[in-house]
Amino acid sequence: MHDVLVVGSGPSGSYVSYSLARLGFDVVNMEEHREVGRPVECTGLVSERVFKYVKTKAEVNSVNGAHIFFPNGKSIHIHKGDRTIVMDRDQFDKDASAMAISSGANIMINSRVLSVKVDDEGVTARYRQDGNLKEIRSRIVVGADGVNSIVRKELGYPRPSRVISTYQVDSAARMEDQNSVNVYVGSQSTRGFFGWATPAGELSKIGVGTYRKPAFDHFQYINRKFGSQKILGINGGGIPLTFLKKTYGKRNLLVGDAAGIVKPLSGGGIFTGIVSARHASEAIRNVLENEDFSENSLSGYQAGWRGELGLELRFDAMAQRFFSGIPDSSLNKIYNILSSPKNIETINKLGDIDFPSKVILSILLRNPGIIPHAFRRNGS
Repeated sequence: MHDVLVVGSGPSGSYVSYSLARLGFDVVNMEEHREVGRPVECTGLVSERVFKYVKTKAEVNSVNGAHIFFPNGKSIHIHKGDRTIVMDRDQFDKDASAMAISSGANIMINSRVLSVKVDDEGVTARYRQDGNLKEIRSRIVVGADGVNSIVRKELGYPRPSRVISTYQVDSAARMEDQNSVNVYVGSQSTRGFFGWATPAGELSKIGVGTYRKPAFDHFQYINRKFGSQKILGINGGGIPLTFLKKTYGKRNLLVGDAAGIVKPLSGGGIFTGIVSARHASEAIRNVLENEDFSENSLSGYQAGWRGELGLELRFDAMAQRFFSGIPDSSLNKIYNILSSPKNIETINKLGDIDFPSKVILSILLRNPGIIPHAFRRNGS
């Protein structure tokens, strides 16, 4: 029987595997696809904090600014002193998995988990590999298998309550400003989220997220400036914007997107997923060393990641829900407020891709006139 079965070889799954394997535990990491890192379902925009955890050469560009486009066609430009990294996500995932392998983890690709059962003696997972049905036993299982997690479903956890649909392309359109991302808000660009264009050298990553509405029509509106004849590849998927109330159980826990541990305002899940993976590894180490596999023995995992991220994610989720429904007329009025030099200075000074609550609270305190607009909805 293996010590730990980790389902999913994204950044959070690979980091759990790496952390536990390097401590000498017997770790098996299963990936359903034939290749780690594929298909790519991410823009690959992260803070430099991520590179403290994963050794990688996946950086393809860096940006320190953003153009935010409002429904009236006007935009504001914000600029930060620190860099935000644009990664080759495929390469990043491979590098994270390589860390796990080099530490002793056993990676099994093309292995799709079909069922997971927990009993008093351990965990049994049935999976299909190269067309053959097989079983594997472990003492504990980690669900790191994304927004549509099989582990989460099999063990009776609910699905995250708010999930965004995304549609993104790799485009041969080279963005003129390689130091800034474009962000698009308003009813033509999105419903319930935002659209984006991210410079990645000769390529650009152009996409949109929507809530309870197909994303393609909004994508076409955003992409009209870049050209449909320049699309090189299409990807997309779901992004959970709310984390689960409970992320652990007897002999099991969920990390990253599987648990909804994602930044609600940006949809980014790499940093938060790795942070959850770090806390998961610490909790599992204690469980294995103490031979106590009860549900309570893993409760420290949730206390750990919530202590580090919980308040931020709760505030951001609330802010995202309020601001996602603002009508275009109110967004244009918010533009008039935010575009003042003092507010731009505040955003530049306090903005943080991983912890945006500080700048939001500061802007709201300085500009209480924004608040009524946040409670308006289309048609009101």
